[in-house]
Amino acid sequence: MHRNSASRITSIRSFVKAGNLKTSATVLDRQMVPIPEGEFIMGSNDGELNERPCRLIYLDAFMLDKFEVTNIQYKRFIDATNKNPPRYWTNRDFPKGQPYFPVVGVSWDDALAYCKSVGKRLPTEAEWEKACRGTDGRTYPWGNDWNPRLANVGLNQVDKWPITFDSAWQLLQMTEADSGFPSLQPIGRFPNAGSLYGIFDLVGNASEWVADWYNWNGYWDLPLVNPVGLGPSWNRSLRGSGWFDRLGQEDQVSYLSRCSTRNSSHSYDDPRLGFRCAR
Repeated sequence: MHRNSASRITSIRSFVKAGNLKTSATVLDRQMVPIPEGEFIMGSNDGELNERPCRLIYLDAFMLDKFEVTNIQYKRFIDATNKNPPRYWTNRDFPKGQPYFPVVGVSWDDALAYCKSVGKRLPTEAEWEKACRGTDGRTYPWGNDWNPRLANVGLNQVDKWPITFDSAWQLLQMTEADSGFPSLQPIGRFPNAGSLYGIFDLVGNASEWVADWYNWNGYWDLPLVNPVGLGPSWNRSLRGSGWFDRLGQEDQVSYLSRCSTRNSSHSYDDPRLGFRCAR
């Protein structure tokens, strides 16, 4: 499964090198993974209060993007809709050499609009967590043991932390090889770190918007079948850790990278925020 994914990425990159950006974007749109109906373990009684209680949840079958939405996909969208580009882009174009890097700095509304433009939607929190944990309740997409070498979480340059948001926006305009600091990496960079279903970058790279409103009280009032947080209308929910943490402390990064970890934001002025789509 992972070898096939690596092969697909190689094919997509060959399109990019040939200048077929629109074709590449369409190919990426089609990279979706079926998640079968059934129960899975959602939440954690060992985590934050907002992750409790741990329960068996039933979900209908759905599809989820294998990879996070990339710059080439998002450029096609803003060209068609005349929406504003992310703040680290120049002249409405993504940084040079980053066509298949995940797009970040996108608002929840624009992420939803993108998904709708390709006949999809944002995943719910429950769908995202099932795609990450599988049916065996694993802690991370690849299993129960933390391994920073399986995700782009920026811990390879610990001596250069902390990184501020202002400097992070500047780093996004460069590759890690150019700057010497942690930065985004191409999708599918870690072919051995896919989830049980073969979905990649659920940890690291972009932290991802999901459909729900964030409920800091946990799951007590949510149904056991196809749950979705419909309020309070405060912050939108986020899932997955990002390409950097402000402090760069591995114990914190590993904790934030668990499949059950919840987060939220009301802003898109954050260089870690991206998304993937569901159907």
